[in-house]
Amino acid sequence: MATPVLYDDPQHGTCARIHVAGGSTHAQDWITLAKCSSLCADGFVYIDRFSAIELRGITDVQALNQQFQKLQLRATPVPVMASPLSAAAKQTAQELAAELDAVEGGPGLAVIAEDDSLPAGAAGVSLSIDKDGSLYLGRSPLGDAPTTPLTLRTAAQHYLEARKEATPLDHNASALAEPGPIGWLDEHLPAGIVDLGAGVHKGAIPAEFAQLIGQLEVDITVTPWGGLVFHNIAEGDAEVVLRVLAPRGFIFDINSPLLRAD
Repeated sequence: MATPVLYDDPQHGTCARIHVAGGSTHAQDWITLAKCSSLCADGFVYIDRFSAIELRGITDVQALNQQFQKLQLRATPVPVMASPLSAAAKQTAQELAAELDAVEGGPGLAVIAEDDSLPAGAAGVSLSIDKDGSLYLGRSPLGDAPTTPLTLRTAAQHYLEARKEATPLDHNASALAEPGPIGWLDEHLPAGIVDLGAGVHKGAIPAEFAQLIGQLEVDITVTPWGGLVFHNIAEGDAEVVLRVLAPRGFIFDINSPLLRAD
């Protein structure tokens, strides 16, 4: 079950925020989120930095929680992020999230499972994953990992101690201000298979479009930069996906001004 973090916002009313472990979601999650947004919120699914999903303007918290029980994604009370193009990093993030399942809401720290594609500069506790699967924990900016590898259990224990001292993350942190992987992404995949990276203007996806991307029946990563990556699509099918999603507000051009517009 995905347990949301509920909060009240002066502009949007009651909101539910889900920190998605490693950003990893399944197709059915988006169909469920679309239904939640239509029935219990303002009709949009919002994606945000730190691999977060939000629903805003919630009208029925009890009904929302019932729908959230259908989500397959793993949620955590604090961000547990991973490099969106690294299967190993995302798997480690999932395993680490399992170790942190018993943690109640913290002060907004981030645990980072990363390879060399995540940015540097965010404050707080960081966890790095090397390409061989070794884990490193540090209190330095992302990417500056100490030299001693840790097990998942040890990393989780150190994290629980370190989170009491570290600086809470700012959801407008400059390290995550760039759009992340956008467009046709194939260098890390076998020939004929691609990932598609997309931005979303203001992070707002209408419920009907959330339903649509769920119907693609592919895994989707919510990136630390507040974008989406659609995974493992045959090249011919990817062309069709681009033609369908681009007119519906999904941005596949890294140079689009809409990626940075307020």
